Amino acid sequence: IKLNLRNLHQCTVIVKCKIITGTVEISHCKDVTLIVQGDDATVVTVQADLCTNIDIQFHDSPSGKNVPLRVRDTTSGPTTTLFWGQDEDDRIYHAGVSKLRVSTYRDGFVDLETRADYLENGAKAVGNAAAEEVQFVTSVVGGEFATEKVLTAGEARGLKQGARPMTERELKVLEKKKSQIEEALDEKLKGMVQIKEGPNGKVKVLSSKESPDGKDDDVVEEVYASATKEEIDGIISSVEEQKAKGNEAFTSGEYAQAVLYYTMAIDRAAELPDATSVTEKLSGGGSLSSPKLEQLFPRHIVLSNRSACFLKLGHHEKALKDGTDAELLDPTYVKGIFRKGLALHAMGRYQEAIKSLSSAQKLEPKNKQIKQALQFAEVRMTQEMRKRMR
Repeated sequence: IKLNLRNLHQCTVIVKCKIITGTVEISHCKDVTLIVQGDDATVVTVQADLCTNIDIQFHDSPSGKNVPLRVRDTTSGPTTTLFWGQDEDDRIYHAGVSKLRVSTYRDGFVDLETRADYLENGAKAVGNAAAEEVQFVTSVVGGEFATEKVLTAGEARGLKQGARPMTERELKVLEKKKSQIEEALDEKLKGMVQIKEGPNGKVKVLSSKESPDGKDDDVVEEVYASATKEEIDGIISSVEEQKAKGNEAFTSGEYAQAVLYYTMAIDRAAELPDATSVTEKLSGGGSLSSPKLEQLFPRHIVLSNRSACFLKLGHHEKALKDGTDAELLDPTYVKGIFRKGLALHAMGRYQEAIKSLSSAQKLEPKNKQIKQALQFAEVRMTQEMRKRMR
């Protein structure tokens, strides 16, 4: 379930199996090498505390959000499509660790490598907290390893990204995203409604098509006036919370539970004032060639995540539906298109899979797992064509 390494000295630990929680904890160790190796070795998070000279290696090991791609009609096992470090939740947390080395390997060669040391990274004693208590996180950011200080609850200024600790960089991104949502909301509200004080102090909400001095003063059209900004923020916060729980369940391998949380997030988002336009888009009111739909909350991300869960559970039709819906809401969202392609591949619809995966590759031509999945689909398509010709 979980791997705990404590008080080990001068040894190497090799992990070749799936760890259900995806977590490895290392404490009070010295001169220890941890090797995570192979398609089945799923380790998402490593927490290292009070250690010296720790070497952590990931050899072709999958990310916690990897969706194995099985080759049909063969005896081969699952094929990794998302390697460790390619998802933002793949992280190594460390406090009081000196001489830490982290590396990823592909086909026996070093792909990425970094070193960290809590004192060199700027850990200092503050108040009653010793320098060894300062938490850092090492992860892949923009294709390279980065080691960042984890913010305390006070430094995060009350903002959260689910249960995951936050860095200064992530805080700025979150604040920017929050600001963009507020600006988008203000822009949507601007000019859509007018407020007029009527007889006896009553307030009427008029649509932008109506003039306060016209004959239609008695017609009330609420538009976004059906929810205040505070109510909308409350709904979005609730949706974010359910999404975060879904992400945690996914990384722990609890895919059915993750589906439940993602579904709860989608259902809660249906209470947002823009739900009607979303429903129209998904029910045939839009096409893949139309621009992405501006939403108060990015539902396509949750749909794409739920699609990944369905793929893990073998529910390929449901995975295809969610991947397709994600693409409809945002035709530029690569993960939605990619998971749609994986679902089509799993269903043996290779020609359609190639089309979707090619679309994903056009958006991210350097994405290695998309390229690999596309190659698999093309091979299977060729094999199918040869069978028909016999």
